[in-house]
Amino acid sequence: MIDFHSHVLPRADHGSSSVDISLCQISMARQSGVSCIVATPHFYPAEQDVARFLQRRAGAYKNLIDALDENAPKIILGAEVLICDNIESLPRINELCIEGTNILLLELPFTDFDKRYRASVHSLIKQGINVVLAHADRYDEENVNSLVSVGAKIQLNAKSLSGLFVKKHLYKWIDAGIVVGLGSDIHGTDKKAYKNYVTAIRKMGPDRAEKIMTAA
Repeated sequence: MIDFHSHVLPRADHGSSSVDISLCQISMARQSGVSCIVATPHFYPAEQDVARFLQRRAGAYKNLIDALDENAPKIILGAEVLICDNIESLPRINELCIEGTNILLLELPFTDFDKRYRASVHSLIKQGINVVLAHADRYDEENVNSLVSVGAKIQLNAKSLSGLFVKKHLYKWIDAGIVVGLGSDIHGTDKKAYKNYVTAIRKMGPDRAEKIMTAA
């Protein structure tokens, strides 16, 4: 199982303040059956440049890898990139893709959705970048669909699929094949993060779970 969205790198952002916390997060992931974790620290274009971000991420990754044992889940580096005006023109944006892929995990603002984002996403895709919308379950369904219409894919947080009631359009997205990742989005040592992950897998059923994991 792949955790497609996590904050497990120590001191890379507010997800983990120490190596010990990161080790606790990864231990919970392993106990839940997760074999691969995509580490996606926040990248805010207005606050930093890509070079500085990559340097900080590399240092955090080294500190973590040095402390991991051989049975730990595989850690793959990525980023959770906050969309901004003209994001498609950001220098070195391709270096923020998940390592070994052309997948860019793109976060939308929770308010003030700008219709120009549709053009930006379309432009990124034309550049050969595979845009995946981080925790799309948090956003207005119509706004997400407008980006999907130009080629964006979707990552869902496990929490949205683990509750008593699941929004119908989330399963609709999964069945349509546009959900390519399930994430814990873990911050700190929230014990519910990976419990939600396991519950989401169970509730959606093997066919839907396999569809997401195969796409990831």
